[in-house]
Amino acid sequence: MGILEGIQIHVLSGYVKKWFFIGILIGIIAGTGSLVLYFSIQLATTFILHGITGFSPPEPISEGGSAFYHFKPYRYWLIPVSTGLGGLISGLIVYSFAPEAEGHGTDAAIEAFHFRKGVIRRRVPLIKLVASAITIGSGGSAGREGPVAQVAAGFGSFVSDAFRLNEHDRRIAVASGIGAGIGSIFMAPFGGALLSTEVLYRRDFEVEALIPSIISSVTGYAIFGYFFSYQPLFALPSTSVVAFLHPQSLLLYALVGIIAGVVGIIYVSTFYGIKKIFDTKVRLPKHFRPAVGGVLMGLIAIAFPEVMGLGYGWVQLILLNNLSLLPLWILIALIFAKIFATSLTIGSGGSGGVFAPGIVIGTLVGAVIAVTFHDYLYSLFPYLTVTEIAIVGMISFFGGVSKAPISIIIMGTEMTGGYALFLPLMLATTIAYFISGTKYSIYRAQVTDRAHSPAHAAEYEKPLMDFISVKDAMNPSISTIDGDMSAPDARRLLVELKSSGAVVKREGRPEGYISFADINDAAGKGLLKVRDLEQTKISVIESDRSAHDAFNMLTEKKVSMLAVLDRKRNEIIGVVGLSEIARAYNEKIKSVAEKTPEDSEEF
Repeated sequence: MGILEGIQIHVLSGYVKKWFFIGILIGIIAGTGSLVLYFSIQLATTFILHGITGFSPPEPISEGGSAFYHFKPYRYWLIPVSTGLGGLISGLIVYSFAPEAEGHGTDAAIEAFHFRKGVIRRRVPLIKLVASAITIGSGGSAGREGPVAQVAAGFGSFVSDAFRLNEHDRRIAVASGIGAGIGSIFMAPFGGALLSTEVLYRRDFEVEALIPSIISSVTGYAIFGYFFSYQPLFALPSTSVVAFLHPQSLLLYALVGIIAGVVGIIYVSTFYGIKKIFDTKVRLPKHFRPAVGGVLMGLIAIAFPEVMGLGYGWVQLILLNNLSLLPLWILIALIFAKIFATSLTIGSGGSGGVFAPGIVIGTLVGAVIAVTFHDYLYSLFPYLTVTEIAIVGMISFFGGVSKAPISIIIMGTEMTGGYALFLPLMLATTIAYFISGTKYSIYRAQVTDRAHSPAHAAEYEKPLMDFISVKDAMNPSISTIDGDMSAPDARRLLVELKSSGAVVKREGRPEGYISFADINDAAGKGLLKVRDLEQTKISVIESDRSAHDAFNMLTEKKVSMLAVLDRKRNEIIGVVGLSEIARAYNEKIKSVAEKTPEDSEEF
């Protein structure tokens, strides 16, 4: 027995043993991948963005940044060269070796979970890591959470193959990778683990992934935090207390949620609108589209350099209430500049995440509201600070567009240490979530719930039948004939109409069903009336009812066939039996198994 086979037997001997072992393996790769990505971005920033333009963006205090930042002279006119070059290199790498590494990695991992049986090609994580480091390091507006989530999810897929895990366990391993990657890179292990169960759906959780995700996320966080100390990603002011002390402030926090929800709709619409333009209107090979997006994004960055890179340093300055470089008009402009910059960078096919830009945009939304009230309506809420409102803006915005409000609230408190703001975060995030609705999600590969996921198709046979209408399942190639019609006349009518059978009516009401074969036999024996022939007992069901309703009616009434009635026309338009329902059900199962993310909202 080989070493690997021995480990396989041990790993598969029990749920806890299996996921404890595999979770740690995935976590090790997630933590290591986070470190490699972090230092790769730093290296790329030094050689590309700083090397070409001389610009160095601010960083959060947890990663060596400062509470203060001053613009130093830099070659701003070369920014499009830097971002365009990064897009060119990234595009050539991705579309030459692993096209599925384009765009934002978390969505790709979600897609693999639902639609690709948890399978991620082995080359994808490495390509994603390199391409994302170049995109971000050249000044592209993107995040690092997507790449590291896809790296860890890809390793989860690899581990599943190595230990011959089944399809279900492979999907759980991929989800664990998402949680471990995000939990480690954001210094938010519990929030990351919870996110891996929530971000897969718009209105559901993948509960079975929680324990494996906690194990992998804690492991990844332990490794990444060892090099950066175990503290929140963003530091808060030491001179003021961040807390919820005044119930009336909930009115302002509700307003933050409303505005965050509206801006979230703008963000998602702009992002996928620009992506559609690049996919359908830009007549260039995919390899070169990220370069075009990079150049256009660079033109925005000439006027607003704050949009370049991750943007965490600017979030840090806002949370420390250091707004000397960010007056109100700049904050407002940056919201839309960051939305367009991110959409151009990633929507053109560039590689990177959407979480970090979402954090930046949300923080800007909160800062705009805070500064507006401080400067013009100070007497209404004199006790609130920019820090508090910016944190609530940050979390409510991304909690809304990600459709993962609970985990994003947890992550927000871990990332900032703002645990005392739990109530405002809950209120504002819930409002933003409902305003943006399930339609406006930044993660298009999400499905509504487990019943809509190919990963759980076999568990939801009854709900699946509820999605099949009687009209879709019926046999439409039938006619209606009067029982007093002769068999030869009925045969001629069915031949003309190319019908396979007929519903027999008596006094205008469906009485039974008879096949063309039976009518054809009777027509050769004489002038028998159709009503004298042996018929299949039949009942009536409306065309807009579900296949599940039809199944129940067939069994309850003990009939083998139902006549399908169109309510609007008050006509029989077909028949449906168990064979028709079975055929439609099997076709639906097949379509769900082959379904793509673009179809997820239609099912």
